[in-house]
Amino acid sequence: MLDFSIPRKYRALIETDRLTFAFQKSVEMLGLSPQTSAALKITDDASIRKLNKAYRGLDEATDVLSFENDFIDLETGARFIGDIVISIEKAQAQAAERGFSLQEELEMLLVHAVLHLNGYDHLEEADLEEMGSLQDEILIAIANPVLGSISRE
Repeated sequence: MLDFSIPRKYRALIETDRLTFAFQKSVEMLGLSPQTSAALKITDDASIRKLNKAYRGLDEATDVLSFENDFIDLETGARFIGDIVISIEKAQAQAAERGFSLQEELEMLLVHAVLHLNGYDHLEEADLEEMGSLQDEILIAIANPVLGSISRE
């Protein structure tokens, strides 16, 4: 399950059912329980810049941040893997630069963040190849064309 926090002014721009599908397919392809959940917050560049500075020491806007917070809900048994924050402004700019729709970019960023929440990283070349390959596999499975978009940043 994906819990959304989307400001009203952005809601008409986003197909939450597609984001839910991208999340579910990521969970499935990672071999996680279908009851796995996460929170997704859509925000702007100013807000994500504050988070990036506070948690990563980088005083700049970024496209996506993920905050691992892995726990099991004792009442339901569902696994919560963490929080994902996406800057819609950064996603819009990147989508325009690369010729994709905003929705396609958001889906790619969500998949990317889910991989981070499950221990994948892309700082070293071998990790970059592994994470990039898995990200592309998931994107292909959801018919998203934003392939090969992972970098060592």
